[in-house]
Amino acid sequence: MRAGEDNERATVEAACQGDKAALATLYERYYTTIVWVAYSVLLDRALAEDAAQQAFAKACVKLRSLKQPGRFGPWLTTICRNGAQDMMRARRRDTLLHQAVAADTPAQTSSNGFNRAVRDAVDSLPAMYREVIVLHYYNQMSYREIESVLGLSRDVVKGRLARARRQMQAHLEREGFRREQ
Repeated sequence: MRAGEDNERATVEAACQGDKAALATLYERYYTTIVWVAYSVLLDRALAEDAAQQAFAKACVKLRSLKQPGRFGPWLTTICRNGAQDMMRARRRDTLLHQAVAADTPAQTSSNGFNRAVRDAVDSLPAMYREVIVLHYYNQMSYREIESVLGLSRDVVKGRLARARRQMQAHLEREGFRREQ
């Protein structure tokens, strides 16, 4: 077992015993990350924050049922991802995309056009690829942090990022943006 898992286990066990400071530590440690996980599913910041808060509340209620306290991060991430997917099923994806398009101003520069194309490329990715892209580039998480929070191996994280980048590049090229050599 790694030292990080020992520390995690101690914090989770303290939270199970009613230690509010330990619960606050878990919240501070994971809140931003699970917002980004939810965002990778929902593509809406406000909904992602709602999903993250709901996930944390659900985790608090079920904290004693966690079989491996040292794996709180991946467990919380799964709760959040599943909750976000439930929210997504409750709302049509087209509605969210129309809201995002409506939010863009009519006066766009070519840079804004490229930024929109990148967002569209990210949005077009399958969920497992979009998740690692959002965590790595938007939340600025290292491979190690992504491994920890998603419960994946380094090779899986690297592979998903590589495939996501290739798919995004192909999407951008289809939209007329060419990679500079």
